Amino acid sequence: MKNNMFDYSWHYSKWHTDTEQSRSNDIGYAKWLYETQGIYPPPPPLSNNIRVLEIGCGMGRFLLHLKEMGYSDIVGVDIDKSQYSIAKREGLNVFLSDAKTFLLNDMSKYHAIYAFDVLEHIDKGWQLELLRLIFNRLDDNGMLVIQVPNALAPTATYFRYIDFTHTISYTEDSLAFLLHNAGFHDFCIRPTHNESQEVQNLKLPWARLYRHEFGLKNIILTPNIIAIVFKNKESYQSWKAKAPIIDNPYQDDRKAKSNKIKRLIKKIWRKK
Repeated sequence: MKNNMFDYSWHYSKWHTDTEQSRSNDIGYAKWLYETQGIYPPPPPLSNNIRVLEIGCGMGRFLLHLKEMGYSDIVGVDIDKSQYSIAKREGLNVFLSDAKTFLLNDMSKYHAIYAFDVLEHIDKGWQLELLRLIFNRLDDNGMLVIQVPNALAPTATYFRYIDFTHTISYTEDSLAFLLHNAGFHDFCIRPTHNESQEVQNLKLPWARLYRHEFGLKNIILTPNIIAIVFKNKESYQSWKAKAPIIDNPYQDDRKAKSNKIKRLIKKIWRKK
C-alpha cells in the first residue's frame, strides 16, 4: 500500500493546521530545532550559492523558517496533496512526489538535505535505496539530518503506533547500521533536546534497566533521535567542534547534586 493513498491532512490536523497560529508555532519549533542541534546550512551570504532540500516538507513551515533566515535556494517535496497545496500557496518551491521518484529524476546536488519524521513512513525494503539516492544527491561537503522515533524511549510504543503509516522505530545502533550501509561513515546520533531534571527522574528506571540488562552507558531516551550526517570527515569534525551540547545523564537527584558538589570542590582546590 502506497502512502500517497492516504489523506495525511486528517491525521496532522491534530498538531498542524492551516491557521496563522499553527504556522507561527511550527516556524518557532523549526527555529528551536535548528538552533538546538546546530543544523543550519552555511549562513548568508554563502547560502546564496547553496541548495537545500527538505524531504517530507508538509506545509513548508521549516522551509519558511530557512527563508526567513535568508536562504533562497530551498526545495521541498511531499506526497500529501493538501499540505503541498498550502506550501505552494506560501510561494515555496515544492513538488508533489514521493522522495524516491523525486530523487531519481532530480540530478541536483544539495548542500543540506533534511528529513524530519519521514524515514519511519517508508517501507523497510526501500529505506536503504532512498538513503543511497540521498548520498548521491548530496554535495561532497554536504549534511543530511534525519529525525525518527526512538525505540528505546519509554514512550516508544506511542510514537511507533500513533501513525498508521509508520513502519518501524529505530535504536541508535539500527539507524547507524542503515546509514553505514548507505555509504555514510561520518555522523552522530543524538537526543533531540536536553530534558528537564524532572523528566530525567521519571525515565530513570528505564535507564537503570538498560544499564543493568545491556550494559548501555550513554542512553538516549528522548521520544525521537536525530542523526546528523556528513559525506566527509572534515565537514563532520567542523560541525562537531561547534555543535550545541545535548546531555541527559539520567542520574538520581541526590547523586547528581553530589557529583556537582565534588566538581565544585575540585575546581576550588585547583584555584588554590
